[in-house]
Amino acid sequence: MKSEITKHEHGQMEITVDFSTEEFKAAQEVAIKKLIKDVTVKGFRKGQAPEALARKTIDPEKMINEAVSELLNDGFVHAIKEHNVSYISSPNYNVSKLSDVDLQIVYVVTLMPEIKLGAYKGLEIGHEKVEVTDAQVEAKLLQLQADNAELVLKESEALLGDTVIIDFEGFVDGVAFEGGKAENHELELGSGSFIPGFEDQLVGKKAGEELDVNVTFPENYHENLKGKAAVFNVKVHEVKSKQTPALTDEFAETLNHHGTKTLVELRAHLKEDMLSEAETEEKNRYVDKLIAKIVETSTLEVADTVYQNEVDQAKENTLKQIEGQGLDLPKYLEMTGQKAEDFDARLKADAKRNVDGFLVLNEIAKLEKIEADEKLVDFEIAKMAAQYNMEEAKVREILGENLQGLQREIRQRMILDFLVENNK
Repeated sequence: MKSEITKHEHGQMEITVDFSTEEFKAAQEVAIKKLIKDVTVKGFRKGQAPEALARKTIDPEKMINEAVSELLNDGFVHAIKEHNVSYISSPNYNVSKLSDVDLQIVYVVTLMPEIKLGAYKGLEIGHEKVEVTDAQVEAKLLQLQADNAELVLKESEALLGDTVIIDFEGFVDGVAFEGGKAENHELELGSGSFIPGFEDQLVGKKAGEELDVNVTFPENYHENLKGKAAVFNVKVHEVKSKQTPALTDEFAETLNHHGTKTLVELRAHLKEDMLSEAETEEKNRYVDKLIAKIVETSTLEVADTVYQNEVDQAKENTLKQIEGQGLDLPKYLEMTGQKAEDFDARLKADAKRNVDGFLVLNEIAKLEKIEADEKLVDFEIAKMAAQYNMEEAKVREILGENLQGLQREIRQRMILDFLVENNK
């Protein structure tokens, strides 16, 4: 294959790759053998027909497309190695010439920006003191106690903190509204999970009671209900109170936390865990401040398209998460009290910080020759295999294409460790 490069403005480069007829024909053969596996010929089971017969049933266009796919990545990798191209974005491509013997693909990438690093060693950022007090350990212990509480039926009236099992149906101006009805709904009084004022009106009620709950929807609620008065017909089926376990050695043992048998051991292990977590959080804060300082003293010539690509990707990911919760962006912004312009501004600020941070770290790795070689990847896979009691080959199979991602993750950790070791 032959390749040529053409630089354009905004840090973009066009890479034109021409494949030889022999290379394209070989890819077509590979494509045919792949497609044959899915061919069904009358009188034969799927993929079991004689090759000569199966070949005749393959759609030529489908075969050519499969052959192009076979060469797509190889052409790009060959070209960037040949021309020593460092790029920051995934390539876009266009098949510019195609016949049964000719194939030309044009790739467009955004080049790695020019960077002039500022000081990245010997910086005095300052670590924060990390400590865990006995009071914090006790608070954690009380939280574990509350998390392991059991709900027990009670005959007396409901109090804040109790859980009620209710049927309810809501009405606005005497008309039931969508989503305002449920049966056997479990509600913790005081949790704030219902419309303001709803839970308070159930305090003092007993199992078997029925009542009308009057509320007003908040102004930031759904468009068709916000600010409107509503009446909920409620029937209380059960009232339950939390029964928390006593703080005893038996309770400590039931938690099975690091194999602890006593409260004394549990407190000690909790303190160790909390200290380790606090140290990790402090290290992350320190590294963030360190990277920000390096970016501040460095010169980066980054095309706007690089930042915009990061913004677009972050927005796409956020929208997927929002849609997974059954919301759209306007509803999400309404519920979180954000304005659209503030949401976009935050995405842009995050994108700039992420891109600039990546670029300076990558440049430091190049200068300091920090790379995650195969031995380090093998070691990490061995650790994962031991952790999950799996064969190393199975771990590699599960990782699949994410193996390169693991290598990048190891490299990232190595860069950050280098910075921590070389700064104060």
